[in-house]
Amino acid sequence: MDRITIIGTGLIGSSIGLALKRLRLKDTEIVGVDLERSVSNKAKKIGAIDKIEKNLINAVADASIVFISTPVMSVKDIMEIIGPRLNQGALVTDTGSTKREVMNWAKEFITPYADFIGGHPMAGKESSGPEEADADIFYNKPYCLVPDGKASTSNVEILVNLITAIGANPYFIDESEHDSFVAAVSHVPFVLSAALVSCVARSPQWDDISRLASSGFRDVSRLASGDPTMHRDICITNRDYIGYWMDQLIAELLLLKNTMMDKDASDDLTDLFADALLNRDSWLNGSASPSGRSDYKRPNVPSLAGIMFGEKMVEKVFGSENNKDNNQTRQ
Repeated sequence: MDRITIIGTGLIGSSIGLALKRLRLKDTEIVGVDLERSVSNKAKKIGAIDKIEKNLINAVADASIVFISTPVMSVKDIMEIIGPRLNQGALVTDTGSTKREVMNWAKEFITPYADFIGGHPMAGKESSGPEEADADIFYNKPYCLVPDGKASTSNVEILVNLITAIGANPYFIDESEHDSFVAAVSHVPFVLSAALVSCVARSPQWDDISRLASSGFRDVSRLASGDPTMHRDICITNRDYIGYWMDQLIAELLLLKNTMMDKDASDDLTDLFADALLNRDSWLNGSASPSGRSDYKRPNVPSLAGIMFGEKMVEKVFGSENNKDNNQTRQ
């Protein structure tokens, strides 16, 4: 009997379990292990896993596929424990929200006889725990994949097929671009959400203000209800790109503030809001494109050629100026 092991049976781990169980995989046992026994008990109760293991080493014994679905900073210790004990040919993946550190840990700790493929489903909720798990949470959502370069074609195909079968859309991406892009559309939003809540909650009038807070505040502050440990780990492992996009956001807020304070700039203020409206609508319609702002600075991530061949090789073959031009065309 094949074994799929899920390490971490919270929201995402249990959702993966539910989605896999719905596939009715033949002769396959889904094993769950969690630091908190009450969490794995709940995962088993809702039918996300077939069996609970208390021990990490026992959990991965004979496993052909291992999902690591824990907060990012826990992944290193888990890899260090299970890495040397994985079966030959085993497929190991994670669901962490940052990828550069995770890929480095995999290179250090995962046995060369197993394959690691970084993963990140772009799905979730502000609430956590197996009681919030949902087999449909991945439906039509991007699922980022970052193979480590030595992963076998067969294991890549297995993971792609599984991800497709649970309704998600596989999306191959370099770890640096992943961390930069996700910082912009996932990490900074929850930082902004938390900052907004903290800002108004520190007001001496918060008790009265809160009585007026309605759907707008609820929508913008939703992500502040997320798991603090998960958010902390994301910030620690992606502080440079999050910091970059926070700087961009601060600049945008200052532009809005300065325009708003200028009594003669009402038309400019309208244009800024109209620009945001059009950009959001184009994103919702699947036709997002750069707004053409001349002051935008692209974060320093590898070019596509650099991802495929390495930046130094690109410089040797094409020259540094060509590589520079290649980056500029992607702004």
